[in-house]
Amino acid sequence: MTIDEARLALVQEGFSDIDEWHDAPGIFYPSHEHDGITAHIVVGGSIFITIDGVEKEYCPGDRFDIPAHVAHSVRMGSEGCTYIFGEKV
Repeated sequence: MTIDEARLALVQEGFSDIDEWHDAPGIFYPSHEHDGITAHIVVGGSIFITIDGVEKEYCPGDRFDIPAHVAHSVRMGSEGCTYIFGEKV
């Protein structure tokens, strides 16, 4: 899936504040939560999401959504990660 295809998919589902992110290898975001549901579509590299102590890796073509007010931490894979992020409040 291309960046434009990922962005279009989220727009069609009613997500707003859609952004393209490029994070370097090993970048870590400590536990946090969002006010709305968030959708992430990976277009390059990999990303690890931890919720309730369970870590899962997502690779190109994978999508994951995180419900509003669910605490999660994020770690980028060894190649970093490019992904499209959208939020619905």
